[in-house]
Amino acid sequence: MNTVFVITVCRNAESLIEDTIKSVLSQTYPYIKYLIIDGASTDGTVDIIKKYADNLTYWVSEPDKGIYDAMNKGLAKALQLGDGWVNFMNAGDFFADDEVLQRIFESENIDDNIKVIGGNTVNVFPDGREEIHFAEPSAVIPQRLPFSHQACIARLTPDWQFNTNYKYSADFDFLYKTYWKYGPESIMTINTPIAKYRQEDSLSMVNAKKVKGEYLNIQSSHRDLRWWKEYLKWRLL
Repeated sequence: MNTVFVITVCRNAESLIEDTIKSVLSQTYPYIKYLIIDGASTDGTVDIIKKYADNLTYWVSEPDKGIYDAMNKGLAKALQLGDGWVNFMNAGDFFADDEVLQRIFESENIDDNIKVIGGNTVNVFPDGREEIHFAEPSAVIPQRLPFSHQACIARLTPDWQFNTNYKYSADFDFLYKTYWKYGPESIMTINTPIAKYRQEDSLSMVNAKKVKGEYLNIQSSHRDLRWWKEYLKWRLL
């Protein structure tokens, strides 16, 4: 049995949270524990969460220090509840279909060496257009994220905490460290859509230069010629 902790972090997401909750609760996979970490919302978000409280494993509404701090709270609570895997499906994001998790954990060959599973993301644009972003192999991790965090399912470990010094790229930092600690073979890419993602909500799209700076800082532990070229380019822009 592979328990999957699905964690939703949110704040003032009244217009988004209910669809995300319904997407998680509609999953046919029977071994899901659903946690919601709300950042002391001041709109109707908490009222919507309370509607579904009986179907949630855990929820809380309290101040936090940003998205990655909230995600760390979710990880800490999941560790208290047991072993398994974690997926972050935040407010406004959805599973690609109702059978995603069942298909992955009943059909894929996941051995004990696998630390992360990543798949495709369906990007949803403001005009309703959808475009598949295909997951890349783990070999690209020294340069970039191979898949979005919504389409990432990672094995829960006691040492997993996001570095809150990064405002936009702590998910990349997590994968980068996993890559170098356990090797590229510890990260499995599957050619199946896992998540739908509202493209207009992307922090990284509107803060591209800041994201680039954080990437270079993360990559600085393994400096090579490519890193120096990108660093100089970034400094000159």
